[in-house]
Parts: sequence; C-alpha cells; structure tokens
Amino acid sequence: MYGEPRKIREVAERLAARAEELRAQARELHARSETVAWVSVAADRMRQRACDRRDELHAVADAYDEAAQRVWAHADRVQHLLDLIATIEKQAHAIIAGALDRANAAVDAVVGGIKAALSSGDEADLAIAKTPTPPPGHRDWLDMPDLLPGIRT
Repeated sequence: MYGEPRKIREVAERLAARAEELRAQARELHARSETVAWVSVAADRMRQRACDRRDELHAVADAYDEAAQRVWAHADRVQHLLDLIATIEKQAHAIIAGALDRANAAVDAVVGGIKAALSSGDEADLAIAKTPTPPPGHRDWLDMPDLLPGIRT
C-alpha cells in the first residue's frame, strides 16, 4: 500500500506512453508493408506476416493500457489511504491532546485543593492521554478508530 502516488502515476504514464509507441509502430509496419511494390506469393506472405505482427503489437499495446489503468487505480487507492491516515492521525492527536488537557486540569484542581481525588472520567482521560501513537503517516493509524472513541473516517 505504501508509495508516493505521484511516482506511481508516473509509472502509469510511462506504460500508457509505451502503448502509444507500440500502436505507432504497428501503423508504420502496416503502412510500409502495404506500399511495397513487390508482387509475388512471397510478397503476399510478407504482407500477411506484417498484418499479423501489427495485430500482435496492438494486443501488447492493449495490455500496456490495461496495466496503466490498474497502476493509476492503485495510485488512487494509495492516495485515498494516505489521506485517511492523515485524517485519523489528526483526529487522534486532537482527542489525545484534549484528554491530556482535561487530565492536567484535574491534577491542577487536586493540587489547588479544589478536588480531593480524580473522578472516573478523569481517569479515562488519563488513559486516553497515554495512548501510544504510531509514527506519522504509518499504516497503523488505520487501527486508531478502534482504540480511540470519537475518530470519524
């Protein structure tokens, strides 16, 4: 799943360009074989072989086009997952920061004598604040909605 969508799309573009090159070669081969002034059974066989080769080149070009389409689709999927990871990462950091702020406020209240002990809600915030997070952009961010309540994908 990892990759740089721009680089993946460049591969797709090279595949599509190769398909066009093959089609141009097929057209040129066919045109040249048709303009040969040679007349004989061998000439007819050569023209038929050129037509066969033209058809083979078109088939290979079609395969290159299909490969390019699949690579473009893969690039789109990679981009979608990278965007999803960034969205989850941003929400998780906000949820953890909010929990940490609330836990710190509760600790400050205890220290200031306003509270005698942390409430169970404060303990939940402390647990959320301690949630380990994956490195930025890592695919493990896709699992964070299961670990932190409030993440929307």
